Amino acid sequence: APQRPAPDQDALAATAERIAAAERPLLLVGGGARHRNDGRRIEHFAEQLGAGIFSTASGRGTVAEDHPLYCGVSGLYTVAPMDALWREADLVIALGSRLEETATFGWPDEAAQLPVVQAVLGEESLVMERPGAYVLGDAGRIVDGWAGLLADRRPPRDWPERVRTVRAALAGRAADRAEEAGKHAPEGAVPVARVLDALDRVVPADRVLVQENGLQDMWSYFFPHWSLGSQGGSVVPSEQTPLGFGAAAAVGVRLAEPTGRPVVAVVGDGAFNLFRGELPTVADAGAAVLYVVLDNGGYGWLQSNLDRVSGTGSRFAFTTSRPTGTEGLTSAYGLGYGRVTDADQLEPALTAAWRQVAAGTCAVVEVAVALADTPPGMSGSAGDFPEREDA
Repeated sequence: APQRPAPDQDALAATAERIAAAERPLLLVGGGARHRNDGRRIEHFAEQLGAGIFSTASGRGTVAEDHPLYCGVSGLYTVAPMDALWREADLVIALGSRLEETATFGWPDEAAQLPVVQAVLGEESLVMERPGAYVLGDAGRIVDGWAGLLADRRPPRDWPERVRTVRAALAGRAADRAEEAGKHAPEGAVPVARVLDALDRVVPADRVLVQENGLQDMWSYFFPHWSLGSQGGSVVPSEQTPLGFGAAAAVGVRLAEPTGRPVVAVVGDGAFNLFRGELPTVADAGAAVLYVVLDNGGYGWLQSNLDRVSGTGSRFAFTTSRPTGTEGLTSAYGLGYGRVTDADQLEPALTAAWRQVAAGTCAVVEVAVALADTPPGMSGSAGDFPEREDA
């Protein structure tokens, strides 16, 4: 049976005092808080503090993303105007996060400007580069302990309203960006924002999204272009970053999910290239996964980096327009297949594929996308990290 270590009461009280003194707190929910949110205790605690809620990529699915205080994924995946909250906050309360560089990307440059109260299970997960305090134990029990100690605290009025206002502004900016991408999509390509929007409508809300590490599929990390709502689940590569992880992991998620929840993998064609040889295994295992493959002609992240340093005249290339061969493989193994090159084809193709998956058969939908259709907040790639676009 799982054990849930209780926090030291002195450490709990000391960290509660730090939290009580904060006027503009943010709650960061990491992967260590997964399966620790019984009764929505984390959202209730955020309401008690008036704190904005961010998750790390691996922490998605822990809290309801349709909650009015939810602000999206932190660090690398936080864009204007939401990123302003990190400059304005006076305390971060990190639940079950090791504060990896992707989670803290874009935080204030001076670490001393933003203290962090860390709640983690073990000392090996502590990060000592930032000022603050920490308490060790089960994230759920720590939250319950803080909530009890701070029961009489009333949240400041201005900060929760600021969070809600910025959240609404982010939704407006996302809608504008999606519309603009649709206007400038080249012929034969579909805007990725349209893909996510159609997927949200077609597949039931309790789906589990399994994600990858490519360029275009990174769109799904950006809230609210993709939202889990209050029912959806998420599996991300986290530190396991080789291309193809998400495509393969989706099979494991499907076989491990006892309730029959929908499993969808959004992957780039480069990642799917590395996984394609496993389609016989998928067929033999009866893993009914919906694969949405964003086809930009190869390895978009590498191509965008090459274009940045060499321009468009390089004799090398990581992308090129060519047949993928997926249709023949899926046909050979009795799996579903569709290809979309026009936005009007998108929803019918996804609907047909989802019917096949719901009936117990894996299906692959390839969608032609443009290399220039970069995720929000990015002006291009710069090695391992993106270049930020101006707000």
